[in-house]
Amino acid sequence: MKINTRIPLPDRVANYHRVTGFPESIFVAGDGRIVGTWIMGNDYRVKSAYYGGYPAGYLRRIKALFPDKQRVLHLFSGRVDKSVMPGDTVDVNPELAPDYVDDAQTLERVPLEQYDLVMADPPYSIEDCERYQTTMVKRNKVMAALGARLTPGCHVVWLDQVLPMYRKDQFCLEAVIGMVKSTNHRFRVVTVFKRHN
Repeated sequence: MKINTRIPLPDRVANYHRVTGFPESIFVAGDGRIVGTWIMGNDYRVKSAYYGGYPAGYLRRIKALFPDKQRVLHLFSGRVDKSVMPGDTVDVNPELAPDYVDDAQTLERVPLEQYDLVMADPPYSIEDCERYQTTMVKRNKVMAALGARLTPGCHVVWLDQVLPMYRKDQFCLEAVIGMVKSTNHRFRVVTVFKRHN
């Protein structure tokens, strides 16, 4: 596949299936969005060894959907294994040694204009926040901060249990993929937004 910044969604899906070799579980629906389900399996390892880190195989799947992205920002990063998807990290906790210590609701210290893919995996609940010793973020404020400064064509991949509020004049919704990790794990949704041109 030729690498460019405007890969059509059907080509992204085809690349995903070719690179991962997984059964065809995502497709472009009649409304022009990618939809489907990822069954992550019983691999409980988190390569970064950080509670709440990306599930095993998650970054590989995202990389297969976005082979064209060169500058990645991991928002709410905690600790990230960058071997599959290198990039810069943002976290409010300086003890985790992120590239940027910043509040995701403002992102004042982060040069957002430099990135073409933002990976967001916020705490999902009050209980998660207690574990991280932080407060719940207002998802709509994070999306507003991203929408104000991301360049056109930039994608935001948001992993959560809810669909965050966003401005339709800033973002279009390109994908909604349900994610099942294994028994007794929370069902999550991978939502992909694209900053309008």
